[in-house]
Amino acid sequence: MAASGESTMQRTFSVIEYMSGQRRKVSLQEIAEALSLSGAAVQRLLKGLMDLGYAEQDENKRYYLSYKIYKVAGKALNRDGLLRELIPYMNYFALRYGFEVGLTAFNDGAIVHILNVGQNINFGKAFLRPGQIFPAYCSAPGKIYLAQLEDGALKSWIADQVLLPHTLRTIVDKERLYEEILRTRERGYSVSEGELYDVVYAVAFPVHDQDGCVLGTFNFRMLPEVYEENMRNSFTEDVRKAMINFGL
Repeated sequence: MAASGESTMQRTFSVIEYMSGQRRKVSLQEIAEALSLSGAAVQRLLKGLMDLGYAEQDENKRYYLSYKIYKVAGKALNRDGLLRELIPYMNYFALRYGFEVGLTAFNDGAIVHILNVGQNINFGKAFLRPGQIFPAYCSAPGKIYLAQLEDGALKSWIADQVLLPHTLRTIVDKERLYEEILRTRERGYSVSEGELYDVVYAVAFPVHDQDGCVLGTFNFRMLPEVYEENMRNSFTEDVRKAMINFGL
């Protein structure tokens, strides 16, 4: 929510963040109410965004972000050649196993979806968009992030959360979640067994930078029956060895 003392730049980005989180076009009044700004202030901010080509208005005076902003975001995602370096490895895994591989990155506590390659099993609410934020406690990438926290920080994080059930399989008991993160640390990979989307199971492996720090994950998404078969076989060990050989 925007504060009255914020600069024009801060307010502008508050508008962009709000609009990017909506799956529909929004009115000036909706933006103003959501950000606790006056209609006149929002109108000035929207005019600035439209003048620069980052927002557009339809015939019903409802606003939406233009594709120009996604173009800018795409360039940021590929900073330091990250995508150019990682996509070949993602393609390798997708071709080898025949299912979707996603890339997530960690940014200031957020788990951000970057890209998918391979067979796409998404439909309905399971469709992933670049820039989409994963909840940490019930997604495979999020559990990798939590496993990097020191034990005290992890316990504090869990204690502060309201764990909502996205599906019947979502772990909402805090002690169970803590034990699941400990298992993730020990295994070196994480799983989400229908905890975020009913029909999508996932296994995530950490991706390390040149200094050995975890910057995100490769996220293998599959249907439940494929997951069960893979987990009975040597899938996780094979992927882990391959990532070590690739220097990831």
